[in-house]
Amino acid sequence: MGLLLPAILALLLGIFAVANRHMVSVALWPGGWLAELPLWQIILIPCALSFLAGALVVWLAHLPQKWNIRRLRKTAAKLDAELAAREPEPAKLR
Repeated sequence: MGLLLPAILALLLGIFAVANRHMVSVALWPGGWLAELPLWQIILIPCALSFLAGALVVWLAHLPQKWNIRRLRKTAAKLDAELAAREPEPAKLR
């Protein structure tokens, strides 16, 4: 069930790529760079780059939180060890 949505998305992207194979000229200013690329590449490559840039921004934004969680886990483990060392052994019942 978890792979159903990605499979449908991949199928739709494949259909889109096959349906838009005709060549399109792309000129970038100011360098005068000119390229002939299929339409699907002109549309999907910037979308993929934008997705990756957004994922990088989100990942970088969560780094301080991850560092804080790691620090708190180390502190909790140290306090648990300290508490275990202070507690006497429980008395055994006969």
